[in-house]
Amino acid sequence: MEFPPFTEAAPLTALEIEALRALHVTLQDLRHEYESALAVTHRSYRLEENAEVYTHGRALTHHPDALHELSCLADRYERGVGLLTWRYAGAAAVLGTSILDRVVGGRPALTASVVTALCEEPTLGQLRDALSIPCADLLIAREPAFRDWHDEERQALLHAVEGIIEFAAELGDGVPEDTDALWAGRLTAFDRLGTDPLYEGVLGRLLPFAEQFPNEISWYLKQSRTGALPRQIRT
Repeated sequence: MEFPPFTEAAPLTALEIEALRALHVTLQDLRHEYESALAVTHRSYRLEENAEVYTHGRALTHHPDALHELSCLADRYERGVGLLTWRYAGAAAVLGTSILDRVVGGRPALTASVVTALCEEPTLGQLRDALSIPCADLLIAREPAFRDWHDEERQALLHAVEGIIEFAAELGDGVPEDTDALWAGRLTAFDRLGTDPLYEGVLGRLLPFAEQFPNEISWYLKQSRTGALPRQIRT
């Protein structure tokens, strides 16, 4: 997905545009690398399983042993890439939501300090708050059917993030059990080896959600300039 051009007339600061672009292009590379890491992990598991079958009952197990080590290496790399991707996907989702929400609401540009802070990994609570804004309030330049579909995706993602809190509370090993403390923390700080990654099953939903915002902001501004927004909410 290409980053859209923003004209000088756009009601965005240069830093807001730079931040959107920086996170957008970063996500493109990380998403591809994460998908590649997943493929390597799945392949290494399959190779290990095949080797275990044909060496079953034999004295020498060098082949499956080596492939088991390969699977462990692939696991660690996938987890590292997944956590890195989560950091930037979360930041892109919260930053994009914040800018689109303030543009649609006609509020002043975000300050430099706020933009800089929003480029960092958000707390799970910040991500929850961003996901709690209905698409009807953000995607006002879109058709109702488009908004409804995206709102279903948003709600599913919000539910998945809430599931992270439930799972994290059971990890132990220094991860707080208190719900408020978990919402105030960051997913990468709660990750523990030997357990399933907290982002598993969620990152795949978060990525397309996070990637949409530059284009949604651009689309809103185009519709606004042409007077195509609904009359009661036109800016």
